[in-house]
Amino acid sequence: MKITSAELFDQAFVPDQIPSPGYPQVAVFGRSNVGKSSLLASLMGRKKLVKVSSKPGKTRAIFYYLVNGSVLLVDLPGYGFSRAPRAMTSQWQHLVEAFLDNHPGPALALHLIDIRHPPTRDDITVHRIIKERGIPDIVVATKADKLSRSGRLRSLEVISRTLDEPRERIVPTSVKDSAIPIGALWDRIAEEIGMTGG
Repeated sequence: MKITSAELFDQAFVPDQIPSPGYPQVAVFGRSNVGKSSLLASLMGRKKLVKVSSKPGKTRAIFYYLVNGSVLLVDLPGYGFSRAPRAMTSQWQHLVEAFLDNHPGPALALHLIDIRHPPTRDDITVHRIIKERGIPDIVVATKADKLSRSGRLRSLEVISRTLDEPRERIVPTSVKDSAIPIGALWDRIAEEIGMTGG
């Protein structure tokens, strides 16, 4: 999909600020160090647009980015930062659950997993939340350039088994390797939410 425009549409630091926009929302979940900001910047072709915290796990807000005037990428706060008192803090859970409960809710979830490591306990918990709410999802295996082709295949199988996701629902990505194009993820997103054109 060709990206013609991308802009910060809205943001929410507390549940009362969560909007009910008239665009399909693609919710982006991921651990604080999974490469979420880099992936979002690459998807939108706007390196300076994405809000990046100086320290992983510090940002506790939801950012809404309008792409091509037709779909919102919703950047949810990262989870699982080791310095937090608990891996999934009550603050994260309260804000994210308020977002998920807000009508109409996300049309699709992108769940980012670092391809170099098996899904963590927090990853499994968050994936269960997505599934229990009946949200269609794609598992995005980030940093795929860090492994050889055979290593990627092995890791994708581990992710598939651990999260109980069909292999075809897992998309390897890299923001650095053109042989693993980010456009393939946009194609999947467009297919899932019924986007046309672009």
